[in-house]
Amino acid sequence: MINLSQNGMRCRATKEIRTHEGLIRRFTEGTIQDVIDNLGRQLINVKWDSGITTYAFFSEIEITDSVQLAAALY
Repeated sequence: MINLSQNGMRCRATKEIRTHEGLIRRFTEGTIQDVIDNLGRQLINVKWDSGITTYAFFSEIEITDSVQLAAALY
């Protein structure tokens, strides 16, 4: 099942993520493309600013949209 509620939200890597396309370093930012449910786990498809598109677990990323919104309010 694909969940598009987070589609377009900005996020950042909380740890290094190794992929076949390359290494996503900690604090690299990207845009969430979609979220899928796979064997009871949710995987997030992220297009990273470095040009790599890959799946990540929620424990490997943090959403930055709410951080930017909170900063804009103060």
